[in-house]
Amino acid sequence: MSDSDPELALREVIATATGWCEQGDGTISWYDRREYARQVAALCALAPAGRGPVLLAALNDPDGPYDLAPAQRELLPEATEHVQVLGAALADLDDADADPDRWVAAALTLIKYRPQRPYIGEPWDGARRETWARAEEFLAGRPVSVRQAVFDGLTVPGEDSDGRIKLIKIVLSGGGLDSAGWLDRLSGHAWLGFNWWSWHLNDLTWESIQAGARSGRTHPAALATWRRTRIERSMSDQSDEGDRMWPIPNVGERWADRAVADIEAMPEERRAAWHALLVHCPLGADKAKPTTAWRKTARSLLDAVGGDEFTACLDDWLPLVGQARTLPLRMTTCCPGHLADASPRTIDRYNVGLLWGLIWMRAMLPPSEETLRSLGHIAERAARKIPGHGPASPKLANLAVAALVDTDHPAALAQLARLASRLTYKSTLRIVEKGLTKHAEARGVGREDVEEMALPGFGLPLADKLGDSSYEVEVRGVDATVVWRNSDGKVVKAPPAQVRKDHGEELKELKATVADIGATLIGTRDRLEGLLRRDRAWTVEQWRERFLDHPLARTLARRLIWTVDGVACCWGGDALRTVDGTVFEPAGDATVRLWHPVDDPAAVPAWRDFLARHTITQPFKQAHREQYLLTDAERATGTYSNRFAAHIVRQHRLIALLSRRGWSHVRHRNDGASYQDPRLALPDWEMHAVLHIAGIEDQGDDLMFDTMGTDQLVFLRGERTPVPLEEVPPVVLSEVMRDVDLFVAAAGVGNDPNWFDGGPQGRYRDYWSQNSFGDLTPTAQTRREVLAELIPRLAIGNRCTFTDRFLEVRGDLHTYRIHCGSGNILIAPEDRYLCIIPDSAKAKEPEMYLPFEGDSRLGEIISKALLLAADKKIKDPVILRQL
Repeated sequence: MSDSDPELALREVIATATGWCEQGDGTISWYDRREYARQVAALCALAPAGRGPVLLAALNDPDGPYDLAPAQRELLPEATEHVQVLGAALADLDDADADPDRWVAAALTLIKYRPQRPYIGEPWDGARRETWARAEEFLAGRPVSVRQAVFDGLTVPGEDSDGRIKLIKIVLSGGGLDSAGWLDRLSGHAWLGFNWWSWHLNDLTWESIQAGARSGRTHPAALATWRRTRIERSMSDQSDEGDRMWPIPNVGERWADRAVADIEAMPEERRAAWHALLVHCPLGADKAKPTTAWRKTARSLLDAVGGDEFTACLDDWLPLVGQARTLPLRMTTCCPGHLADASPRTIDRYNVGLLWGLIWMRAMLPPSEETLRSLGHIAERAARKIPGHGPASPKLANLAVAALVDTDHPAALAQLARLASRLTYKSTLRIVEKGLTKHAEARGVGREDVEEMALPGFGLPLADKLGDSSYEVEVRGVDATVVWRNSDGKVVKAPPAQVRKDHGEELKELKATVADIGATLIGTRDRLEGLLRRDRAWTVEQWRERFLDHPLARTLARRLIWTVDGVACCWGGDALRTVDGTVFEPAGDATVRLWHPVDDPAAVPAWRDFLARHTITQPFKQAHREQYLLTDAERATGTYSNRFAAHIVRQHRLIALLSRRGWSHVRHRNDGASYQDPRLALPDWEMHAVLHIAGIEDQGDDLMFDTMGTDQLVFLRGERTPVPLEEVPPVVLSEVMRDVDLFVAAAGVGNDPNWFDGGPQGRYRDYWSQNSFGDLTPTAQTRREVLAELIPRLAIGNRCTFTDRFLEVRGDLHTYRIHCGSGNILIAPEDRYLCIIPDSAKAKEPEMYLPFEGDSRLGEIISKALLLAADKKIKDPVILRQL
């Protein structure tokens, strides 16, 4: 350090750090703290003989010559330790007789405690320059074993990058190193994006992968990382030879692993044909559909593989697309050292390119219901959101839907109809909507007619034999289940072992069919409920064909109330009946609509009795549906309603509910830009509903609002013209308000037992208490009415009573008051809050008749009542501590 004065340099370091303190309100950032300690260590450890300890002692002397800020003085112990460690390392490096292990340890210590690379003109450059010179000189002349250990210590994903690449180059310059360890470390990462220094490792990585391939030591996981890196970092200057290396599919996904295993088990000639086909799959640029030239080449490659073989393989691989990864991935989150595990549902972008080609090639061959079902499932999985990331793969979701739209097959149309009620990701949903419209225009019918006509029947009633055992698919509510009977006709819980052994493929197909039936039932139920706010009508012939007599839809439609030319009827027993039980035969030219209680409120009690007499559980609330009628306050405001204003909701829950109910929305961030309010299109009425909301508190790191406040509900024509509430059709007004009531109830912090302490700083304690135990909303009033009918039928009925808002349960230890709206609990008589998270209410719900499905809070309250009525038997320690 002959070209600088260590004391002057130390003063400059202190002055610079003082400037940091002044800029940071007396504090120093974590990065500057580290650099300050390293610079002090370098100056003292490299000072001429005897000067280092003197400088260090003066620095630690409170009455010494250096004027230190409080934040600098706090760092003295750390800086002192750095000096000692760095000094010992430098001594070992200068010891020619040290063993290799000590050299390696000393070199890694020097690298760990090094300051930044030197800059020209700064007084302490001499110390920094000499530190780096010592490291570089040492590394250049050491044996392979030492350089290998240092190389392995340097190439650690996520570590600090400053100057590291210079040291890596020096270590590599002597040759003879094995980079297999680097490829092993690289293979667990999403892509080579740890810090900027990783750009300089590109050549090393690619050369190592090439060398391994030439020697027969392929490294599939590292090759996968390299390919993903070329996509993420747009490395057009790097060779695309890696895209032609085997294995072509990136390992780590179930479908890709299966494809690799299947192809590797083939004879050489067939492997070569598959290899050529896979290389052709990615088109390169993002394309909605393949070009004519691409299709021509693809046809010849398909002929080489064989259409039947290709179809069989794809039908085996596609059901695995989008399932949880087989190899975990890590990725950088923001800065050096910040690595996090990627979601198991992360989809490999390189593999999406392969699937693009494979799916379009499959579309060039005769379709199968299995393939089309798989495409529907792929679209759902790829469009499903990963927390903090967004949809798993919008491109893959759009690809699967585009292939369905391009396929003229009833099963493809059925999948599109199902996806229309299941998807929430707007981009993919738009493609579904356009596809359904395209099919509708081709058939000369309406879009909704196409959806209804496309509903598959799945061969219901579905029953058959496999070996000596038989099965029957039963639809229970919106679930499909398989009932198995053994050779003696006795019901068994699972398919017998002999069936699993001898009929594996049939069993697999049956399982997929049952899952598809369940998903289609849910989608059909949601679409039917959505029709309550639509002006949708059918002829009697259409109604019977699409609903009442349809193998699948009938399981829902026969539990609903319909109006036929104004006469309300429902299936009861073995026929259509009016509310008084009279058998009803519709006229052939009649018009059919779904019945809504707002249009016939006087008939509601009679229809509820009808459902109870026939033990009909409706797929959603219809006879028990809440009615939201215009109030005097809303007549006074005229064009807006404040009925659901001033509620506090969690944004992530609100968004999930908005999507489920068909409202468009954007995530609100505290960035001054993303403030579009949720809105619901009402095309039959040429208007839309808008719920005004505003952010309250954001999450800090990503500025995403966690809590939102609700405000006015309005109806608009066009973008700005308000509609007087009295002009909104009563059914539409009721349905929209019911949606908003659901939003504030289910997403509101007042119904969340985890917020009983009032949330951040307790500022919402009064709001939580008011909403958890206050007046009942229309939904809660309906729930109370149903509970009042059900509870007396239970064994605990004599322990229960009802007040205006609560179900009171008399246990052996206490009396408990369960709010019929929130489900939250108070212990009487002091009204002490009892926190029971729904999962901890372990009492099993009894097998009993319920008039409708879909109200999870209803079952939760019944479970809590059963649990608390037997409070002496409770074993959950969290609950016991509160009792």
